[in-house]
Amino acid sequence: MSKVVLVSESGYDEKHDELLNSFLDQEYELFCVVGKDCELWEEIMDEIAVGDGTNSRYITTTSHPNETELEVVEFAESFTTKIKSAVKIVCI
Repeated sequence: MSKVVLVSESGYDEKHDELLNSFLDQEYELFCVVGKDCELWEEIMDEIAVGDGTNSRYITTTSHPNETELEVVEFAESFTTKIKSAVKIVCI
C-alpha cells in the first residue's frame, strides 16, 4: 500500500502519533485526512515526517475540511504514486 485516508471521528490526540509514525515506517507516499481536526492531523504528520531535519521522511499530506470521506477516497485513488496500490482507509 502507498496511500492512506484517515477518517477522523474522534479528533487528534498525541496518543495517535504512534499510528502516524507507522505510516511513515511503512513508507506510505500519500496521507489524506478528513473529519474532525483534519488540518491539525496534517500539520502533526508533517512535523513528525520532518522531525529535527536530520532524518526527514517524505510523504505527501493533504487535509480535506468540508469534504466527504468518499470525495477524499476518490482524490486519493486518482493521486499518482510511485507504487500503484489501493487506498487504505483508517477510521479513528
